[in-house]
Amino acid sequence: RYFLLDGRKGNQPAPLVIALHGGGGNGKTMIDRWQALARQQGFVLAAPNGIGRSERRGTWNASGCCGEAMTRGVDDVAFVQAVIDDVSRKIAIDPKRIYVTGFSNGGMLTHRVAIALGRRIAAAGVVSGAMFGNEARPRGPVPMLIIHGESDNVVGFEGGMSETRFVARAQDKPFLPTRASVDFWKRANGCLGASVTVRRGDVSVESNTSCRGKADVVFYDLAKGGHEWPTGATIDATRLLWDFFKTKAR
Repeated sequence: RYFLLDGRKGNQPAPLVIALHGGGGNGKTMIDRWQALARQQGFVLAAPNGIGRSERRGTWNASGCCGEAMTRGVDDVAFVQAVIDDVSRKIAIDPKRIYVTGFSNGGMLTHRVAIALGRRIAAAGVVSGAMFGNEARPRGPVPMLIIHGESDNVVGFEGGMSETRFVARAQDKPFLPTRASVDFWKRANGCLGASVTVRRGDVSVESNTSCRGKADVVFYDLAKGGHEWPTGATIDATRLLWDFFKTKAR
């Protein structure tokens, strides 16, 4: 099941954003975060539900975490692909402008989706997610935006098993440090030369723009950020992700 919001202002093909909730959440939480911007900017938004004990508390199988989806071996990458296909049958979607983003466990799955669907996804964004070191080689370069807080006590900035007990029980592999995820995508996208880092108060923004296929890798390091989807005046993750996505096309 997935929630669908058609923000198009007419009948022309529009961009599609797939938004993946965190572990223990559901698609409505992502609809709530994104719907105002989808209507304002005229894109289509799909927010799937993961597998869980109820429709309100879902998880995703990111091959290292989390919960029921992982223990049941659910193929959530195939599920996301099926959602893209189903939305494309219902609504006119621009096939060159399909984006995926996720929070926490949804961010972990976003990495997997971008790796597997790299020839279909125009860009991806991960908020408070992680990788595990068992990822396959990406099928193509994918522009990637990563946002992570250094004080995250659920998906630790420095990796390892979660400090939060119920999350640690839902893992079967330790998280890699956030830096490892950034470096993974820099290698995958063939980024050359030194990165450019700009500090804005407690936020450090690292940009890697000399990458194959214009597949930039941008990293927002939030010195005081916790396990959250930032919504403040300094960082609004939803707006930040869309501003990144809307400049990218296959």
